[in-house]
Amino acid sequence: MVITKRHATLLKKLYESGTEFDVSSWETFDKETLWHLELAGLVKPVGVEMYDLTFAGNILGETLIEMVERRILKDPQEWDDSFRWIGSEVISMIRYSKSALSKVRGNIMEALEKRGFAKEGILTPYAHTLDEIYNAAHPRLVINSKIANYLRKLLPGPGESNSLPLEGEVLLQLESMRMIAFSVPKSDIYALTGLGQQIRAALLKGLVVTDELVLNEIVLDTVAKVYRGENVSDFEKNVLFERGLIDWTGQLHPMAEHLYLAWRIYREGPYMTTPSFQISEDEVQVLRLIKTLWKEHEKNPDIFPEEKQIKERVNWEWKRKDLTIKLALYNLEGFGLLKSREHTHGGRKTLVYELTEHGEEVLEDQKSRLRTITGMGVKSITMTRKEFAAPNVEWYEQARVEGLVSDSAPTSSGYLYAKLSTTVERRPLITKTEMKVLRKIPFKTGVFVEDLNLSEDERIALDSLEAKNLVEIFPTNLVTLTTAGQLMKRALSAAPDDVESPVTPLVIRLLQSIRKIGVQPKEKRIRINPESWKFIERELGVDPETFDDTINLCRISKFITENALTEAGTALLMAIDELAKREYPWVEI
Repeated sequence: MVITKRHATLLKKLYESGTEFDVSSWETFDKETLWHLELAGLVKPVGVEMYDLTFAGNILGETLIEMVERRILKDPQEWDDSFRWIGSEVISMIRYSKSALSKVRGNIMEALEKRGFAKEGILTPYAHTLDEIYNAAHPRLVINSKIANYLRKLLPGPGESNSLPLEGEVLLQLESMRMIAFSVPKSDIYALTGLGQQIRAALLKGLVVTDELVLNEIVLDTVAKVYRGENVSDFEKNVLFERGLIDWTGQLHPMAEHLYLAWRIYREGPYMTTPSFQISEDEVQVLRLIKTLWKEHEKNPDIFPEEKQIKERVNWEWKRKDLTIKLALYNLEGFGLLKSREHTHGGRKTLVYELTEHGEEVLEDQKSRLRTITGMGVKSITMTRKEFAAPNVEWYEQARVEGLVSDSAPTSSGYLYAKLSTTVERRPLITKTEMKVLRKIPFKTGVFVEDLNLSEDERIALDSLEAKNLVEIFPTNLVTLTTAGQLMKRALSAAPDDVESPVTPLVIRLLQSIRKIGVQPKEKRIRINPESWKFIERELGVDPETFDDTINLCRISKFITENALTEAGTALLMAIDELAKREYPWVEI
């Protein structure tokens, strides 16, 4: 949805007419403006060259006129031609601010105030009304040859807005259809949304472009029917065949996978989360060292990657002062890059580490350039899958520094870490500092990062919590707990303040084993029979010393009693289950 001077002027005129309107005598410019409003779901055709406002259009027209009458806004005819009253960046600012009890600050406040959506640091009722209008308006989806050719040559972003091809009408149509978004507060950065990215991918993979309509809601619906194995008519088959979406046998072309995901986004709703990921240079070097130790193990069985030998072989300057070798190993396992297991050597049982498939992928990527990958850089890519979000300038620049974005598109590295953010099995480490930060963040509402008064170590911990998908930091510098973060905060409510790491991957694996093997009586509290412990130890697959240490840590952190899982332990498992949930599987481009 985008409302500039031309859109607001026309919308005001239509609302004041109070009836259906005939556009047969309208000038081309006004018809193009009307088309933008139709694509945004604010007007609808009701006959041949006859239109009417939709429910959302009526409410927006009423809101605009009221704001003009109360002198909150000037009459649209007095606006500057470049003024964007409403756009994806405005929706973003309002959505983010609602999470902070409608509080706004700094340049976000200034941007919203000049549009009448904030006053004295608080969102106005008009901002909340706009948010409701945005939810109520269902945009059209109409891709003609001009838009299709523009999308083909357009890089998906994130990228600098001043690099966009100069075809203003097409850009307005794309934003009206929620296929492109701009950054807060000044639209410096653009990105195709999840819907836009998937449609562009289908075009690049062979979707046939003719002089006529290329794609609309009906074509998407037909793709979805075939994709789900439903019967389609001969006419529908012909529609797909003409666009190269099926062959003569009725089999879908691989590009249809992108259009099916586009259909799900369009019909079932956009992506809502911003998954992230991180790994430091030190942790990459630990991965390399573990791989080296296994290679040496092939010739010398006395060498293997247990914690003791890993520590002895670290020969570089350790950069992450907040991270010990042990915590680095936990972190790598928590992000699904390592797995730990029992290893027997000379009658001694110990815990060793192996790279997972994802760990190997990271090592391969880091061959050409060793570097830290931050959550900020990764989310600059994953946030673009939402309906109205693009990274701010700081995040975009961070992604460029890390080699995740280049020339207005993700690099191969960017695509890798974005993929890992949604596919790794997470069993996150929670350190004492991270627990302290979690406890500072309100359970339900957001808080500005500066209001948390974090030390340097705590600020690092906050970024780590976001990479673990337990908090989300918005471009407005507002932080909120995710659903998994709320559950993790509950789980840690009884943990002592001085526990170095109350949650580790082994703690989570132990609790998961207890849930699998334990007994759940009528009161729904999982109990552990004494004879079950040997099966739990076998399920966990670690050496006896590690097993005993993990049980003790679980008891100290109040996750288990002598014979049962506590409410805190249950909340921790619920947090891990929440982290394992997936939105629509993203189709890589």
